[in-house]
Amino acid sequence: MRTKTTVKLSTPLYQRARRAADGSGYSSVEEFIEHAVEKELMIFESAETKDDVMKKLKGLGYID
Repeated sequence: MRTKTTVKLSTPLYQRARRAADGSGYSSVEEFIEHAVEKELMIFESAETKDDVMKKLKGLGYID
């Protein structure tokens, strides 16, 4: 088993993640958050340049 570490989130963000996890069938909010972070990291790790990252973030609607 992998070791785990603690990450602090604001209460409103944690509550939103908990609702999303409950509504999506995840076994825990931690599992949901880990999956969400993993998906976001794949975007950055697969990008070859800063421009690639910017294009992907624009495509996802995170930036204009």
